[in-house]
Amino acid sequence: MTLPSDASKTGPPDPSARKVHPLSKVTEAVSKMLDERVGGKQLWVRAEISQFGIKGKHAYLDLVEERNGQRMAQLKGTIWSSRLESIRKALGAEFEEVLKPGREIVFSAYMSFHAVFGFSLNIQEIDLDVLLGEMERRRKETLAALKKEGAIGRNRGVPMAPVPQRLILIGSAGTAGFTDFMAHLGGNDFGYAFDIGTCDATVQGAKAVESLVQALHLAGRVALRMEVDAVVLLRGGGAKLDLDIFNDLTLCRTIASMALPVIVGVGHETDQTLCEFVAHTACKTPTAAAAFIVDRMAAFEGGVEREARAIASESRARLSDHVSFLRQFSTLLTERPLSLVRGERGSLHTNANAVVRRTRTLLAEQLAAMGHARTSLSAVAQVIPEGNKKMLGDVSNQLRREVQRQLRLHEERVGGVKSTLSLLGPETTLKRGFSITRRNGTAVRSSDELVPGDQIVTQLAKGSVISTVQRTDLKQDGNE
Repeated sequence: MTLPSDASKTGPPDPSARKVHPLSKVTEAVSKMLDERVGGKQLWVRAEISQFGIKGKHAYLDLVEERNGQRMAQLKGTIWSSRLESIRKALGAEFEEVLKPGREIVFSAYMSFHAVFGFSLNIQEIDLDVLLGEMERRRKETLAALKKEGAIGRNRGVPMAPVPQRLILIGSAGTAGFTDFMAHLGGNDFGYAFDIGTCDATVQGAKAVESLVQALHLAGRVALRMEVDAVVLLRGGGAKLDLDIFNDLTLCRTIASMALPVIVGVGHETDQTLCEFVAHTACKTPTAAAAFIVDRMAAFEGGVEREARAIASESRARLSDHVSFLRQFSTLLTERPLSLVRGERGSLHTNANAVVRRTRTLLAEQLAAMGHARTSLSAVAQVIPEGNKKMLGDVSNQLRREVQRQLRLHEERVGGVKSTLSLLGPETTLKRGFSITRRNGTAVRSSDELVPGDQIVTQLAKGSVISTVQRTDLKQDGNE
């Protein structure tokens, strides 16, 4: 149906001449024109989802194209129930991540025009490979930019405490990854305690990057006011598209510039995001992040224990050396005076015996000399005149007195030596009121050599006493 155009007419319109078309005719003309131009052909389209919802068995989308912040086009899209289940099956785990606001998709669709609901695209198939390829392309571009900026390895240079107990946890509270991390950390086998502050952040959706960046900035401000050992960024497993936010350039730059070490535990063991390249420590899962922290503390404790054992061993060795030296010194202090006393006593006995022998020798010599003198005097006296007899008698008396004086002097010296020797003997000491106490035949010199219950023998000047020790009391110099 072709509608006549009045655009070529001049002058004021003539109400009687114009033709008025019902709205249904207009929509019919549009539908016919669309059929003639497209003829039910299936088209491949690239567009961004601004709104998505499922009502009943059908899905409804608002599709837009924006360029430099300006909206260039907008259409409605539908996925009828007949195609919705096949699309859900084809996308699998990526279904919810693909069909959400903010996601750009490539799809095949029929153009459809309804007289009541207007123009829309009837979506038949969504190409996931295109999305993943686009995601990988952006990932490579982001990685190249991070390498060029020197962001990779920057946070790894921030020193981490050997005992990271004061943590700031960034993640979505209540999620499986968050719960697993807290459970593993709180139930560690070593009983380590942690001081954990949490910054709740969205880890999926269009606002996830902004939420995570704000949480990292908040953690940095908190670290300016109090001691923080590390920041832990968590997100449990999910589809590849779910984890694409952790490839965001802004998020990676923020992690790299943190003044705190950042521990990242994102996804499953097979997943790898760019956040792991710029973080201080990358762990495969949230549970692995908790295990890393516990293992680091256990390693520190093990090192301290090894050092403690080494110090204890060295201390015991040195104490053993000093104890051996003290024992030798104690033995020297005990035996050296006794050896000196015994040596002096032997020397005194030797000298006394020498004095006695010398005295006896001198006496014998003097007696012999006197005998010779007497014999000589007797012989001489026979020839000496009578007048000299008196002089000879005087000389004889003087010699006798001198001999007696010498004998008395030697006897006094010998007596002094005997007195000295008698004073050095134990018998004299015992007679002066002292006693000797022995245990097992060995003299006791200090009360700390005895313990209650020991049997001791006390030797007196006359007899001995056998006693049992009831208690000991160590006193020094009689002043305590």
